[in-house]
Amino acid sequence: MGFFKHLFLPTLVAIGGFHLYSTLNPTNIDVPQTGYFGSGPVKKDNTIIKPFKVNIDQQIIDDLKLRLKNSRISHNSLEDSDDFYYGFNSKHLLKLRDYWQTKYDWRKYEAILNEFPQFITEIEGLNIHFLRVKPPQGKYKTVKPLLIAHGWPGNVFEFYKFIPMLTDPKKFGISSDFAFEVVAPSIPGYGWSDQPKKTGFSQLACARVFRKLMLRLGFGKFYLQGGDWGSVITSLLARAWPDNVIALHLNMLAIQPGTSFLATVYEFASTVFPQILSSPNLSKDYSFILKAKTLLLETGYMHIQATKPDTVGTSLNDSPIGLAAYIIEKFSTWTSYEYRALQDGGLNKKFTNDELLTIVMIYWVNGNIVSSQRFYREFFLDKTAEALLKQYVPIPTAHASGLKEIYDRTPVEISRQLYNITHYKEIDMGHFAAFEAPKPLAESVFEFVNDL
Repeated sequence: MGFFKHLFLPTLVAIGGFHLYSTLNPTNIDVPQTGYFGSGPVKKDNTIIKPFKVNIDQQIIDDLKLRLKNSRISHNSLEDSDDFYYGFNSKHLLKLRDYWQTKYDWRKYEAILNEFPQFITEIEGLNIHFLRVKPPQGKYKTVKPLLIAHGWPGNVFEFYKFIPMLTDPKKFGISSDFAFEVVAPSIPGYGWSDQPKKTGFSQLACARVFRKLMLRLGFGKFYLQGGDWGSVITSLLARAWPDNVIALHLNMLAIQPGTSFLATVYEFASTVFPQILSSPNLSKDYSFILKAKTLLLETGYMHIQATKPDTVGTSLNDSPIGLAAYIIEKFSTWTSYEYRALQDGGLNKKFTNDELLTIVMIYWVNGNIVSSQRFYREFFLDKTAEALLKQYVPIPTAHASGLKEIYDRTPVEISRQLYNITHYKEIDMGHFAAFEAPKPLAESVFEFVNDL
């Protein structure tokens, strides 16, 4: 018994603790340096960078109008829940359908998209679509390269108000003697980038492709900015290829319990003793239990897309009104949890119908909702990415924390356990920061980079 108490049990605990530490803090991760996701056998990429313009065939638009005319919304909202608590309110969906069919002008927004210089180049067998926007020539002393990455259910259109502020800050009242040259790629399977033809195209594979894109454009070192999947992609790029990254700016910084031992300790301690947090806003109501409850209530879509994306995607790819309900509902709840209580979901408090429908249109005209949803399945299958996300990021990192972000209100005391946080700013905004609050987000980027 003495042997068990004094030697065997402590040894067992020590081994278990070491195993847990090794699991939570993996080292010597072998990161794949290449892949191929085009059709058929591996072929050499065509490295030519070609100009690109959006030009959707009129037949696609005519077909959409016909489908909208014949769409069936046969259910009614509940008499005692005439809001967004059960999902997209049918009354408002009927109004949105009528607007889409009779007032929305795709050609207007196609022209807006084409105001940005766009290009296509092939990487790992896929044609990668990207915007490359430069500051006005001679206006700024210094121009810094910045890659910005979008998420789901968004696309590069989220950045149409954000990019001009980054490339010409003085025009928008942001004081800066430098500006950014912005590269904004469409994630493969989104927008006008090719859909991956093979399994395995995860967020880490995307980070590798985006790095290769920047190198091809002549940028050996660059800045990163991302939200949603963009935050995961850029965080992985910073971990796997730190020599190429100057600094990292995130407007979503989610850390799951178990990712870091100390972060987990802080997570639970701040739930019991919220006063230990430095943020007055978060110390009022920060709670891991509340966060877990919110995730349970609002992530049904994630479980579906992480398991059988092709099944649900088939119906969405066939019905424009179904696609709109599925996507636009996220711009309600994810912008503010309180908007669920409103009949119109508060959608027009931050966005216009035209803006929301343009996001949907980019999925519709490219027929790629299924490939965008597969990105979730690949995330949960990629063990290398999972291990990398447990590593500390020494690169200077900024967190622009949205106070209405339902997934990420991570206190800086927690995020500092995994990131070298040199800039932290709380902003009254939700999940789609660049789309909803482009100027506060741009100001955060300039403040961060200026202070480095």
